[in-house]
Amino acid sequence: MFQRILLPTDGSQLSRDTAERAVVFAKAANATITALYAKPVGNPENYGDLVEPAVLDRLVSGSDGKSKEYLGFIKKLCKDAGVECTTLAVVSDTQWEAIVNVADDCNCDLIFMSKHGRGGLSSLLLGSETYRVLTHSSVPVLVYRPPEVDAVRRKAKAKEKERKRA
Repeated sequence: MFQRILLPTDGSQLSRDTAERAVVFAKAANATITALYAKPVGNPENYGDLVEPAVLDRLVSGSDGKSKEYLGFIKKLCKDAGVECTTLAVVSDTQWEAIVNVADDCNCDLIFMSKHGRGGLSSLLLGSETYRVLTHSSVPVLVYRPPEVDAVRRKAKAKEKERKRA
């Protein structure tokens, strides 16, 4: 059903766990993976006086190394599993737009990504890249949530209920 899967990464442990699951999924579907890392834009005008130009240069140049590391991890997973993989690093102000645009440009028929699980005020203030991809993409999005994320959340809710009863 799905032949070309876009797999965005931010290099986090959750992103690596998601990549492992996506490779298993792709192998079962006999699909290919396009791994994506959206590097920050190094334009000082985008940040105004918030970031010194020298600091911004270091952040952007450091992102090249990060992209090789993050995409290399996925490339190795794919190679070990016998899944065809291409990697792509793009420069973007907004990750969600990069994901949506690359999915369209590369003719992907599925975006496989995770949700970091921020909740409450944090999610409201920071927003969710996954939510934005879901609402703006014309390509289906599979949101992977590792079982341990739900287990931690259930334990926290149980403790909160117990605390309220006391």
